Amino acid sequence: MGTEEFEKFVASQQVTDPDIETRDEWLKDLDSLYQRIDGFLEKYIKGGSISRDFAEIELTEPGIGAYFAKRMDIKIGRQHVTLVPVGTLLVGCKGRVDAEGSGGRAQILLVDERAKSAADLIKVTVSVGETRPAAAAQKPRSWAWKILTNSAQRRFVELDQKTFFDLLTEIASA
Repeated sequence: MGTEEFEKFVASQQVTDPDIETRDEWLKDLDSLYQRIDGFLEKYIKGGSISRDFAEIELTEPGIGAYFAKRMDIKIGRQHVTLVPVGTLLVGCKGRVDAEGSGGRAQILLVDERAKSAADLIKVTVSVGETRPAAAAQKPRSWAWKILTNSAQRRFVELDQKTFFDLLTEIASA
């Protein structure tokens, strides 16, 4: 590597202003997930059989820096499930929240609503020489929260009340 290439590398690694817009959009997406889950649990929270609380945690992401996000803690009798935000600068998705309980873990991802599996998130294009395939026209992305299955196929399941209750039952049962 020559001096010029090294100087370009050094310059590209310098700290720039944090991406506040991306962070704020991620925090709004996270709040919308929690509001949706609150709706799923409303009947049980009002009845006293489930409680939920929030705690602030610190996340650090490249380009965004350190910031605080909410973690959701759900208590069902003696079982606890925690929804822990991981971040927004991830490959193939716009955000990830890990659901953790005594019986296991699961991932809730903010992905392209058209995605059916993890394989749909990454597209590889090969070109030979100077010729490049024409870019296919893509319609704008619309994002949706989905549960990533733990099966070998790594499928996405739409997040709704039934699938969220299935997730809770699976990861809360030791």
